[in-house]
Amino acid sequence: MMMKDLKTTIRNVEIRNPLILASGILGSTYSTLNKSFHEGFGAVTTKSIGIQPREGNPNPSVLYLPEINSIINAVGLANPGCSKFSEELQYIDPNVKFIISVFGSSPDELVSVIDCFREVRMQTKPIAFELNLSCPHAKKVGMAVGTDPEVVEEVVKKVKTTFNIPIWVKLTPNISDITKIGEAAVSAGADALVAINTLKALLIDIEAKKPILGNIRGGLSGKAIKPIGLRAIYDLFESFGSEISLIGLGGISKWEDAVEYFLAGASAVQIGSALHSYSSPEVFITELLNGLDSYLTRENLTLKELRGMAHG
Repeated sequence: MMMKDLKTTIRNVEIRNPLILASGILGSTYSTLNKSFHEGFGAVTTKSIGIQPREGNPNPSVLYLPEINSIINAVGLANPGCSKFSEELQYIDPNVKFIISVFGSSPDELVSVIDCFREVRMQTKPIAFELNLSCPHAKKVGMAVGTDPEVVEEVVKKVKTTFNIPIWVKLTPNISDITKIGEAAVSAGADALVAINTLKALLIDIEAKKPILGNIRGGLSGKAIKPIGLRAIYDLFESFGSEISLIGLGGISKWEDAVEYFLAGASAVQIGSALHSYSSPEVFITELLNGLDSYLTRENLTLKELRGMAHG
């Protein structure tokens, strides 16, 4: 039996299926980006890159929590800087659909990061830039920029008026009303909203009687945050409907989770933490695509028709 057409359009960008590799997972080198795409993702996202190299936070910076199938991390946006990372992207396969995740402490800095990548000759161009306005464990960037609607609007407007390129905005859940930040991004011209990033979190060693992470505070991802991610997408769809593409992430570890996000209003989903259980993305992505295909066939629905059906 032929698989249903799972092509997905995010604003004006088409990808072959709605499963996207999330930023920070397997996105550090051209080889892992190529591999992840060729093993089934519809698109892949780089780790978040800034204008200058950044060492990140001291170890331990990543811990797996098996009791809740989740991860807490405080990597702190460690990256080689845009000039060095752009060398990696020169070797990316021309067939790979990829998104470059970027961060900065101001509108001008974000423009500089994007400009840095645009000056480099690559075999293929990114399908979008994702503005990371939501990392909860890095000082002066990420969430520090993304919790003020006025700042978010200024950042997105500056980028959109400088470049004629698709811009996705990654939102933080660490705020009382995510729709306010969404409204600011949409009014400034964002092409898609990505929700959610990790939640502020902390672990304590009862023997040492001290926090475990080197940075003390970190961000929680994985299965535990799925209900929060779903609510964010549901609320954003209530506010915008089909006006803006929504990309859901947080706790997707099986095809049913992805379906929940589509029903809540997502056009596509990003996947990250669940990959730690697999030696490569291929088996996991195949399971998700087959499960989604079977569900749509059984329900006699298209992916587009599924979007937002959980709303009255």
